[in-house]
Amino acid sequence: MPVCAPNHAPLSGAALETALEGALARARAAWPEVGLTAEAFLPYLAVRMAGPDDLAELNVVDLYAACAAVHRDPRALAAIEAHYFGDIDAALRKMNLPAPRIDDVKQTVRHQLFVGQDGKPPRIAQYSGKGELRAWLRVTAVRAALKVIRKEKRETVASDEAMFEHGTSDADPELAYIKEVYRDKFRGAFQSALDALGDRDKTFLRQHVVDGLSIDDLAALNQIHRATAARWLAKAKETLLDGTRKIFMQNARISRGECDSILRMVQSQLDATIRRRLESA
Repeated sequence: MPVCAPNHAPLSGAALETALEGALARARAAWPEVGLTAEAFLPYLAVRMAGPDDLAELNVVDLYAACAAVHRDPRALAAIEAHYFGDIDAALRKMNLPAPRIDDVKQTVRHQLFVGQDGKPPRIAQYSGKGELRAWLRVTAVRAALKVIRKEKRETVASDEAMFEHGTSDADPELAYIKEVYRDKFRGAFQSALDALGDRDKTFLRQHVVDGLSIDDLAALNQIHRATAARWLAKAKETLLDGTRKIFMQNARISRGECDSILRMVQSQLDATIRRRLESA
């Protein structure tokens, strides 16, 4: 099978054919769970070769997995994570990051690696095959962690007081009374409801609110239909608000109407509060 690389003459010849067939066989043996056709992989490999002699210099086995990930093969995504994300955990632990922050960084890395943005391919397509994919992924994760750390140092995160300050005025005695009497009870109810969420609901809220993923991104990252991603996200938010309402009404001894009035007052700040609570969890 002749293979062409951009800006280069066709790469052909029996020796090259044999070498390519052998490289493909080794890659498939190393990643038996990954299904990738020769028609998809060989052109991907050729782009990273300036000439026939380059084949021996490339890590063809890791390029095979990377190519499958670019094609969003869910088996490839799972296999890469199973083989290499343990190294990412170890590297991030050496940075003295707490476990929740490590999880956040890994989620950011997943998004960067496997989800393309603005029509661009996912970042794993930048892996050239020179060196091990394991090391390349580890460097990518450490860089992402450093960006998170620098961002946190630059930002002054607003207090949860903002939930009750935004859109209110102390000139309104009724609102001032609500802020004074119900602030602590509402924050406690909100945190209790957030803690009670299932893992999937927390993950979807974190991916959407903290990582900034769109519905399309959520669908691609979790290998589900777009409508399913939208439904799961809406359910997570609804479950959080329903839990907050129930606990708040019980603790504050207020009516459903009074509770809904307070929820409307803080509605615009809920995403910011979810972000702060999940980032600090």
